[in-house]
Amino acid sequence: MLPDLKEQWLESELDASTHLPLVVIDFKVYAHIVNGFAESVEHLAEGDESKIRTVIKALWAYRLNRGIDSLPYRDFTAIVVDDHKIEFADTGVFGYWRSQEAHKLGMPEYKGGRPDKPSLFPLVLDEGYKYIRSPGSTFNFFDKPGYEADDIAGKIARIQRTDPALDRYVLLSTVDGDWQGLVSDEHKTVWCNTGPWLPRIRTESEVCDYYLRKEKLQISSARETYTVKVEVGDAGDNLLPGTPLRFFDLYDEDSVWGWTPDEESRLQELMANTSVSNRRDHLERSARFLSGIGMFLPEIPPPTLHDIVTYSERSRRERREALNPGLRGLNKKYCVNLELDADFVKCAKVATDDDAARVRIKELEEKRKSEDPNYDPGLLKALKVSRKDYKATLLRYGAKADG
Repeated sequence: MLPDLKEQWLESELDASTHLPLVVIDFKVYAHIVNGFAESVEHLAEGDESKIRTVIKALWAYRLNRGIDSLPYRDFTAIVVDDHKIEFADTGVFGYWRSQEAHKLGMPEYKGGRPDKPSLFPLVLDEGYKYIRSPGSTFNFFDKPGYEADDIAGKIARIQRTDPALDRYVLLSTVDGDWQGLVSDEHKTVWCNTGPWLPRIRTESEVCDYYLRKEKLQISSARETYTVKVEVGDAGDNLLPGTPLRFFDLYDEDSVWGWTPDEESRLQELMANTSVSNRRDHLERSARFLSGIGMFLPEIPPPTLHDIVTYSERSRRERREALNPGLRGLNKKYCVNLELDADFVKCAKVATDDDAARVRIKELEEKRKSEDPNYDPGLLKALKVSRKDYKATLLRYGAKADG
């Protein structure tokens, strides 16, 4: 496997660990996964709610017991974390503490403008809660009134940093990019994407690289994802640029909306749990049922070599473009597609020099037109000759990039 991906590294780390990894499962994210698969076979139920509930239950059993599907199946301890909306008595706001604080500050509605939930979603949530909260459930569950799953993940990451009961990996299983700011190499906290977008396993280097490539922002640690959002906002949560840091921050505890000693103690006990949450018998039984009705299993298959090569080439281009914003037009095209970094550095230097020469030529031509006494015809001629050389060099690099 190419070195851009961390699956093999994480698998080796987990194999060498004394304790099972702690997988923090984002309940609503998993619910959307289950819902997507359930919708694909809703027609088979022919309006019979009990039939579609049976399918949904099997999907939940598979999805939860499969764990991190970018790794081979292994045992793990899980904490399922969930959002818990409430109505705030003093304002009548229904939502989370950030909803309340946004209302008090006259900000746009927190998470406002999101589309309605899919029609099957209530059934999906109901079956998910039934499975996790059943008397024999092996999955730990945690929610907190007025708080989001994000806040609980943040608290788990803080405990992992300051007072871990065990030396174990914490794997954040979600598609929510906000959780990327909790990643810490030092404290064995890794973001594991439930979506198909590479890289699915992200340590701090992958998080920083993602922000460079996608947001054109250079950060040196994962936690900086929160401070940069103050500048750029978060459209998904309806938070504008300039919003106070506390609305984004999961790394540090909020100064007002904190945790009681009992809540913190309970979460610490769950994090110290070493029992196996996943059940192979439930996984296999649900797999047989789902396959028997012609369904794909609710997991993402490993990336193909083509997927990895395509990702590597695309990310290399994005990285080069982000680090060299001055590259434009054909010059950018000639340089960013070069295979070797050494060639790219040389090409980018020529492109930069060419652009500087272009600007200087324009200035000199303006001086010539205005009969400026500082006009230097010899310099203008030399710069035009240089540009011909630059262009010829860039064309050679372009041909090399095209293979």
